[in-house]
Amino acid sequence: MHLKIGTRRSPLAMAQTNYIAGLIKAKHPDTEFSLVPIATMADKDRVSEFHQFGIVGVFSTEHEEQLTSGEVDIVVHSLKDLPTTLRDSLALAAVPGRENPRDALCGSTLGELRQGARVGTGSLRRRSQILSLRPDVEVVPIRGNVGPRLAKINGDDGLDAVILAQAGLERLGLAEATTEQLDPMLFPHAVGQGALGVQARTADAAILALLKDIEDENTRAEVDAERAMLHALGAGCSLPVGVCTSWRDGRLALHGQITSLDGQQRLTADAERPPEQAVELGLEVAETLRVAGGVAILESSYRSFGSHFKFVGA
Repeated sequence: MHLKIGTRRSPLAMAQTNYIAGLIKAKHPDTEFSLVPIATMADKDRVSEFHQFGIVGVFSTEHEEQLTSGEVDIVVHSLKDLPTTLRDSLALAAVPGRENPRDALCGSTLGELRQGARVGTGSLRRRSQILSLRPDVEVVPIRGNVGPRLAKINGDDGLDAVILAQAGLERLGLAEATTEQLDPMLFPHAVGQGALGVQARTADAAILALLKDIEDENTRAEVDAERAMLHALGAGCSLPVGVCTSWRDGRLALHGQITSLDGQQRLTADAERPPEQAVELGLEVAETLRVAGGVAILESSYRSFGSHFKFVGA
């Protein structure tokens, strides 16, 4: 079988795509691949803020269009960037084993950040969470690939630290840039962070069967719970919702958190269930957060976050 794989052009996206191709090749040695670079709306526009793209699908819309049209056979996503609602003709066909989902602080530890330190991130969730833990810091919005973001530490932009995904650093061989991995119970990561998702057409039975061989059941349960929670809250992947999953005696535990943009409000909820009830687990945590007032915080974030971010160029 020959597969055309759609992928972004960034070094991280290419590394992730080659990793997926390697997993498939290990199970099906006769499979051949062609990589098809796809430029997303966020790749084409390096100036606008993420909310100006409409939040949902900033990094996935063009991939889904080419998959639907038949120009590619599968696409590889950082699962945290894939909307919780997929097109009817497409499926999240495989979720391989998850890498480290934690966020990493590069340039300083949390406790050693100086008073008034300038911390760079392009994420509203990370912005809200760092302000919740360190209200004295100044958050500087940044965009760009991992390498250029790291270069902003002690560079011309005068950043003391940046917050990045540990999984991305590890996939690029840059784990040594991590100063501290943040505790996911205090600094819960994005939904799906550290996991990759492979999309395919629902009509391609042979491809779906092939991709099933690289699925990891535990990771799938984790992300199903996380994505169900996010979907039930009506929150896009750009809003300040964090999660943390863990396993306890064969049961899946989910910790969810919603944080206001100024970091002053933080709501949490926890529950656990058997892995076959992953979706129900996500819905349970979402309902607890909703009843506690989480939706109001998210709605306020959605209305106001445009005024908070003026991105430092990549």
